[in-house]
Amino acid sequence: MKETGCGCAGVYTAHCSLELYAESFEAMGALDKLEKFASIYGADFYGLPRNTTKITLEKKKWKVPDSYAFGDTADDILQPLRAGEYVNWQIVED
Repeated sequence: MKETGCGCAGVYTAHCSLELYAESFEAMGALDKLEKFASIYGADFYGLPRNTTKITLEKKKWKVPDSYAFGDTADDILQPLRAGEYVNWQIVED
């Protein structure tokens, strides 16, 4: 059974997954491969259509919040990966 009342192990990265990938790819000198990794290879592998929408990543530092609200009470919070730290890339709203 996967559902329980206890906290489960894991790392919350949904708040900046693409930004974290950009940091990793940049650190490896492979930033030019990020788009195919994030947008093409998975869809092709699973035989799914490729996304037609686009996003823009900009090299711009921003601070990850210490926590996010999660649940119905003030005590229900989620601590994201790199809470209180800076990420070097950011999705730019068009």
